[in-house]
Amino acid sequence: MNHVEQSFRVAKYFDGIADNYPGRYENGNPYHSYFFRKRLEIATEKFEFHGKIVLDIGAGTGPLYDELIRRFPTVDYFACDLSPRMLAQSAIPSERIFIGSAPEICFPRERFDFIFSLGVTTYQTPTELLGDWRFIADHLTPNGTAVISITNRSSIDYLIRTAMLATKPLVRSGVFGQSFRTYAYRVKTVNKMARAVGLRLAAVRFFNHTFSPFNTLLPNLSVRLANIIQRAPMAILPLVSADFVVFAERA
Repeated sequence: MNHVEQSFRVAKYFDGIADNYPGRYENGNPYHSYFFRKRLEIATEKFEFHGKIVLDIGAGTGPLYDELIRRFPTVDYFACDLSPRMLAQSAIPSERIFIGSAPEICFPRERFDFIFSLGVTTYQTPTELLGDWRFIADHLTPNGTAVISITNRSSIDYLIRTAMLATKPLVRSGVFGQSFRTYAYRVKTVNKMARAVGLRLAAVRFFNHTFSPFNTLLPNLSVRLANIIQRAPMAILPLVSADFVVFAERA
């Protein structure tokens, strides 16, 4: 499947679930809520955003906007997403919303202090992801930071999900049971992509310490275990963390 067909199918899927999407994380599975909050925390906790120009690639229903505007009212925020119905559920002002893939959009700002891509790379082909890396390298300010979350190909959870996909009846629901492909990457692969466009990984944070399907079957226990695992030695985190966040800067 080429990246155009992939994008079309992903957009159609998220358009179809947009109406109740925020409720999935606010009132749904406790582990999913924990994961969602933890990703936002890791992505934003070390930065000051007052007056900063921010681009949110794959903004969805706007959780990053809600977080930043609450803490930093002067943030200069812009968003794009493939799914117009997802963006329609957000509180993001309409003049700051753009539909489509970031490299294809002419934004009102030429450079951004921060470029976020959270929960997006799982649905991007390697060609599409590399295109985003090039866009980031071209549009990040000299001292800017890109914050990108990645599904961890080196994790035990990824191996379990891959095995489950071999028996489709077990995964008919959710993104892993859809007609489009999902993608996972190792840190070294992401680092290679970044270096190819003139960026470097300043930091990597592993999170989502979980194993399918226990995070769905035993969500509260999974939250407690994740909080314990996050204190584990760095050497084992790549195995027990389903995702990681990279912080990239100009090389």
